[in-house]
Amino acid sequence: MSDDAPPADKPKSTRHPSVSLGGFCEVIAFLSLTCTWLGSLGSYGWKFDLLSHFRLQYVLACAVVLVFALIRRRTLLALIALFSLLWNVQIVHPFHQTAEVAAGSKKKPLRVMTFNVMTTNHNPVAAVSHAMQSDADIICLPEVDDTWRVALEPLRIKYPRHVEEMNNGNFGIACYTRLPLKSLEVRYFTVWRLPTVVMNLDHLGRPLTFIGTHPIPPMSEVDAQAWREQLSGIATLVAGLSGEVIAAGDFNATPWCEGMRLLREKSGLDFHSVDPVWPPTWGLRLPMMIPIDHVLVKGGLVVQKRTIGPAMGSDHRSVVVEIVRGVP
Repeated sequence: MSDDAPPADKPKSTRHPSVSLGGFCEVIAFLSLTCTWLGSLGSYGWKFDLLSHFRLQYVLACAVVLVFALIRRRTLLALIALFSLLWNVQIVHPFHQTAEVAAGSKKKPLRVMTFNVMTTNHNPVAAVSHAMQSDADIICLPEVDDTWRVALEPLRIKYPRHVEEMNNGNFGIACYTRLPLKSLEVRYFTVWRLPTVVMNLDHLGRPLTFIGTHPIPPMSEVDAQAWREQLSGIATLVAGLSGEVIAAGDFNATPWCEGMRLLREKSGLDFHSVDPVWPPTWGLRLPMMIPIDHVLVKGGLVVQKRTIGPAMGSDHRSVVVEIVRGVP
């Protein structure tokens, strides 16, 4: 008889089985489809409207879910994914072309640049050089503060007509123009008192109002309320103006979000662009890249060309447009 003790039973493993690839894909499918539909409820709350900004991501996610569902032969999931994909596409597609090619004109188009240079940009000289090289008639630079004062000197020399509001941290703004300047003012639409520049100009013998703005990102209930108030204030201002109007800047709003819809509907401003306005301008190194830098027009103006600039030390890219007068 052996004195050895019988072998003890091996303890049962307490580890949970790893999540399967199929299970992970189903979670992604659920999240992407849910966000697609919740993002369509932007008029009912700021959180819903925040979800609406990522339509480009939802298009891609729904396409992936559709392929996954077809491979797994999940008919119901495939139908929901297909419907969600088409829903997102029909929201984005109207912003592919929002104007027809304007009638031929021998006059030089008006060039406008908006470029959120980012306050903490480590290469302000390159950013300003990029703005100089655009040779725009009007330049709008959100996110300039006192640290940019020296770097902006070349723009002051080239554009003696300008306004610089640099005492607002990340919401400072500077606008420069070579057009004849009749008057300018700085408006403050919310309790945050973020500056919006209003320049009354002369463009080929006609009055032109240029508005440069940078509302706060709608990342909380309070900020979302201020964001909407600023967009609403601009809309009210523009609605009371006759003639040609251009509004440019970092709106922290995608073309299809509720805030932008209300601005366009109330003011009469619109993209009126031959080129698409959905390509991203912010976060181009992130999965959440979205188009939030815009130039909107009113009064028969048409954007016949729209170009997104290269990386210049900012988390934004510049937007340069060429504007002409459409058919009267």
